[in-house]
Amino acid sequence: METRVIAFDVFQTLAEPTDDRVRALEVQDILERFGVQTSYQALEAARQFVFFFDAPTREIHGYVDFLALQFDRMKLRVNLDVIESIAAIYQERDAMQLYDDALSSISAVKSKGMRAVAFTTLPQFMLGRATAAELLPRLDGYFDASATGYAKGDPRFYKAITDALDVPPAAIQCIGDDPVGDCLLPARVGWRPTRLVRSPSADDSSSSFPVARSLTEFVSAI
Repeated sequence: METRVIAFDVFQTLAEPTDDRVRALEVQDILERFGVQTSYQALEAARQFVFFFDAPTREIHGYVDFLALQFDRMKLRVNLDVIESIAAIYQERDAMQLYDDALSSISAVKSKGMRAVAFTTLPQFMLGRATAAELLPRLDGYFDASATGYAKGDPRFYKAITDALDVPPAAIQCIGDDPVGDCLLPARVGWRPTRLVRSPSADDSSSSFPVARSLTEFVSAI
């Protein structure tokens, strides 16, 4: 079937985190200075809970909102000014950086008459302002848990995107680095996946799906 849509994963596909990203242990230390004791492992578990259980039920409006949900899940009493100070650290240091081939590949897709969308766990605000300003206007859709009502990995996540795009599943080609969430599960609903393996030393011989070493290589082969 003719390809009508290219769906890009975001994390480690279109963009990567900065080396200076905020770590859970750092948040643990900040909270302890304000008399709130917890574990970095509990912080990480609650963070994942927000991604996969809260985000599908409502839009999350920035880091203050996200952290408030995270701490509430942990039954932590954290003052709003502390939440805002931690949110400011995330906003300063956790912005994503686009790969060099990201924007050019999206442009190439659109020049071929296809739509380009993102399918991701990452809420838009976690891109960071600069990256969001560069990326979002070039996309024809940004599908995360809040947009679809389902967490990535749930078969209904991919089906909701297919319905929103109003195309047959086989008309969607997707690419991402995760062999399960970006390849296996999309294939089960009829999408046509390619696994992105950017590392030249990585062994891709066991991959059950086509492999591309860059987005440029992937788009050129469409």
